[in-house]
Amino acid sequence: MTNTPLFTPTKDGKAYDLTPPAVLLVLADSAYQQGDDGTTPQGRGRALRMVHAMLSAARAGGYTQTDILNTLLANGEVSHRVKAMAIEAMRCAGDDRIGQIFVSMRSKGNQ
Repeated sequence: MTNTPLFTPTKDGKAYDLTPPAVLLVLADSAYQQGDDGTTPQGRGRALRMVHAMLSAARAGGYTQTDILNTLLANGEVSHRVKAMAIEAMRCAGDDRIGQIFVSMRSKGNQ
């Protein structure tokens, strides 16, 4: 596992830059959260579609544990193991494919 942080504060300290594995974890939290976190049903559905798209990209890139990772995410587990799996999954997915997914997410969000 890499020691690269998943979240890095921006220069002004008012926000965070997120790596693709961090985005996966945040989206999974929104998609699978059982409590009232303020996420609308539409937001949960959108987050779930993004999680599935990111995991599909990881599978296409050779990551073989997407089902296990998805189960752990659905159960709300955010252990060192899950973080390491998210990092490896997004490495397998590749920056280009994840970038395409993010562009698609932004364009669909503006419709």
